[in-house]
Amino acid sequence: MACAFAAVLSAPGSASAQGTLSKEGALFLLVPIGARAVGTGQAVAAGQPAGEGLWWNPASLARLEKTELSLSHSQNIIGTGDALTLVKPTGRAGVVAVGAYQFTTGPQDATDQYGVTGTLNPRDIILAASYSATFGARVSAGIVFKFLQDRLDCTCGIPTQSASTNALDAGLQAVVDSARRITVGVVLRNLGPRLQFKDNSQADPLPTRVHFGAQYRVREVERSLPGGELRISGEVVARGGLTEPSFRAGGEFAYKQQYYLRAGFVSGSGDAAGAAVGLGFQRGGIAMDFARAFGGFSADQGQPPAYLTLRFRF
Repeated sequence: MACAFAAVLSAPGSASAQGTLSKEGALFLLVPIGARAVGTGQAVAAGQPAGEGLWWNPASLARLEKTELSLSHSQNIIGTGDALTLVKPTGRAGVVAVGAYQFTTGPQDATDQYGVTGTLNPRDIILAASYSATFGARVSAGIVFKFLQDRLDCTCGIPTQSASTNALDAGLQAVVDSARRITVGVVLRNLGPRLQFKDNSQADPLPTRVHFGAQYRVREVERSLPGGELRISGEVVARGGLTEPSFRAGGEFAYKQQYYLRAGFVSGSGDAAGAAVGLGFQRGGIAMDFARAFGGFSADQGQPPAYLTLRFRF
């Protein structure tokens, strides 16, 4: 499973990037979750991606005013991912959220020299819980605790193999101007103990990342087009030691808070890198978002990653 993720998340033809990724564990933590975030080039550290913020920057959840339940589905060359997220505002006490994510490559035959002996079911699981709150009119902060498990079940009589660990995400967002046009965000993701399989002497570090982002609300669009709203974002992502930076940029145009058009770009060549586009529709308490990326390993193999999110607010 780790080898498959290394192939998808690293750069074809880039031995140094591939070698670095292969030294990290729990690479499923780098797979994007949520169509809204992917459609804007994953540049959401300073954005408001609704309930998807649980997986990107928990500080973005602090200003949500309604309970939200969202279902996200994604598919790339090696498998499918499904996430369930519930966000619950609790008034002045802040906002709490919980989520579950599973990535699977689907059933595979287990074989030996005599033929098929059973079915392999590899799965990667994340269980997450977060708390976020506002501090004054401009600052919000949040933290996420995650339980991670990389497991391999088999019907062939071999005991389940699994590796588990915990991780923390912590983020901040702040509005920096009086006109409330500019928001900045910073988030530390996937900080935690190494991932180690039982009876395996090698323990792999988690793919810790630091994100620095900014978002600008283009008020000129609102003045020239009643009901229109445009936000553009940029972001720098680096490893835990602030090395090997990559860049992201994106934008979201909304009309009457019902119709959404998104586009973005992710530098590098990981899966969902390159250009991305997204569409969204919202009516009342129901919203649907779709996104597709056009770069990275999956796209090179003829299967561009696709993302779909359904959101219910009540």
